[in-house]
Amino acid sequence: MVAENAKSIQPKNEDERGADHNRHSSAHVWKSYLYQLQEEAPKPIMVECGPEPHPDCPDQYSIEYHGAISRHMCTALLTQEGHYLVRESQKPQDCHTLTLRFGGAIKHYRLYYDNNLHYVGEKRFDSVEDLVADGLVTLYMESKAGHQLRSMATTASYIDSPHYTLSRPARISTLNNKHVIRTDDTQAHISKPSSSLSSKEENALILPQVLHPEDTQPCDQPQTSQRPHRFIPHTFTGLHWCGFCGHFLWGLVMQGVRCQDCFFKAHRQCSLKVPSDCCPHLRHLHSVFGADLTTCIRSGGGGSNSDSEVPWVVEACIAEMEARGLTMEGIYRVPGSQDQIDALRLAFERDGAGAVNIGERSVPDVNVVAGILKLYLRLLPLPLITTNCFNQLCGAYSLSDPEARLLAMRNALYSLPSAHHATLRTVIQHLARVCEHSAVNKMTATSLSTVFAPTLIQTSASHQHLQPADLLALANSSQEPRVIECCLIYHRELFKKES
Repeated sequence: MVAENAKSIQPKNEDERGADHNRHSSAHVWKSYLYQLQEEAPKPIMVECGPEPHPDCPDQYSIEYHGAISRHMCTALLTQEGHYLVRESQKPQDCHTLTLRFGGAIKHYRLYYDNNLHYVGEKRFDSVEDLVADGLVTLYMESKAGHQLRSMATTASYIDSPHYTLSRPARISTLNNKHVIRTDDTQAHISKPSSSLSSKEENALILPQVLHPEDTQPCDQPQTSQRPHRFIPHTFTGLHWCGFCGHFLWGLVMQGVRCQDCFFKAHRQCSLKVPSDCCPHLRHLHSVFGADLTTCIRSGGGGSNSDSEVPWVVEACIAEMEARGLTMEGIYRVPGSQDQIDALRLAFERDGAGAVNIGERSVPDVNVVAGILKLYLRLLPLPLITTNCFNQLCGAYSLSDPEARLLAMRNALYSLPSAHHATLRTVIQHLARVCEHSAVNKMTATSLSTVFAPTLIQTSASHQHLQPADLLALANSSQEPRVIECCLIYHRELFKKES
């Protein structure tokens, strides 16, 4: 027993310490469980009345309209999950009913039409199909996570929220720029950080600034602007997450609310818990770091050319790492200065693609560039390797036949959204080039997979409350590093282009 206990407290090797730094500094602020539920929700399936519209079909409907049929007939017609039709209401007349099947039951809703929009409640839709799709998502969410939906606003706290956590460096920078540093009874104002990071002022950006004790607040108290938010309902294009609770903004339209001034995004119930802390100058935050990858690419956040599906941040960091980091010992394992990483992130958020210089003169420590790359990947709301893809990879990895294993893993990787697949391919191929210099940099495929697994694959939410000893056992037995290592070793076969 003594020997076992002694073994259990042996110092960790450098790879494990690097992975621990990753986990500690990057506890996932975004939660993808509700996104997974939306993906699992039944899809709308129209039950047609025939090849042509019903003779009495109103102008706003088409072959989904069945006229005056009974509820009993609806039960006979709607046989699959997601089946739906529109019929004439029995009471009152001249009204219409949307009938659909969900959870093995037939549900009926009074259907309205006004200003070219369909609705059964507050939300308005361009088509009945969109209305049904959104309704099925909502019903599925309620059936699978009803308690969580009702409690997520009350269990979250603003000081731990994604919005406040990710904007803290910018808040500190803003506060510092409002204060002065006293030296021998003289005062010197702190200048605004340079976006190019290429002058003497870059030192002011990457070094921690000084605040007077009387101007600071306790670290466990949020520093708020006292300015109220102006939230209004908003339909978000692409995938977005709540800045208060960190959960996915589900649905097709009016998924939540957005502040008109600072662009804070939240569920409606979560917005009621947000304090008066509107900071319009922070509206650019989360447009790069913490933004959904697919949404970012569709909005023009791609790299070197218009067709690229790899974010420009990833391309820029990898290019710089390969220019001067391939032979550095412990690359990606040795952490860079957190102050410098935060400052560089703010420069990327503020100035956008091509405007930030991350060359050696501006960012002498290449570990800071490595930290920025890992931070970008960690803050993706939907991890680079999605949960569905990872489950498929684990199943493929367990196959005993090598050729069948690689084929199944390749097929699993192609299940990723195209932007995720392209970015993962770029990252894995880069890490493979790092491995080629392992004799010098000491970073083998095993070392890199240990460090990058928590970054590329989001840990299950069910693991968040485990004790440290349980977490260590989980890390030692988990498939994540093994899957990533396999991807590194066989990257040519897994990511080869179709002929």
